[in-house]
Amino acid sequence: MEQTGTNQCLVFVGRMENHVADRLEEYAKQNDMKVVETIFKDDRAIDKLTYYIEREGIICILVRSIWDISTDRETVKSIMKLAAEHNVSINEENRGFEPATLVWDGGAGC
Repeated sequence: MEQTGTNQCLVFVGRMENHVADRLEEYAKQNDMKVVETIFKDDRAIDKLTYYIEREGIICILVRSIWDISTDRETVKSIMKLAAEHNVSINEENRGFEPATLVWDGGAGC
């Protein structure tokens, strides 16, 4: 991996979603980004995601949906917070590759 993540990204997809991975990788290529790794959701996927975010070797994570990372809201919030702390955006294909957002007011309701 290069020292800076100026144009490097990760692709994160669900289990066995090769067609989604291909589509996201093609989007990255068309936008002059180098895909460092394509991570398929498995038992170690969150650890791999955290590793890349903390090393600041990427500028974004491309996902079909933020919920591909996890169906657990707290896990998604913690990954999004970590990514924001390291200036890494998580971009959703379902939103036209705009940065993912998660509405949360800090209360028990949402």
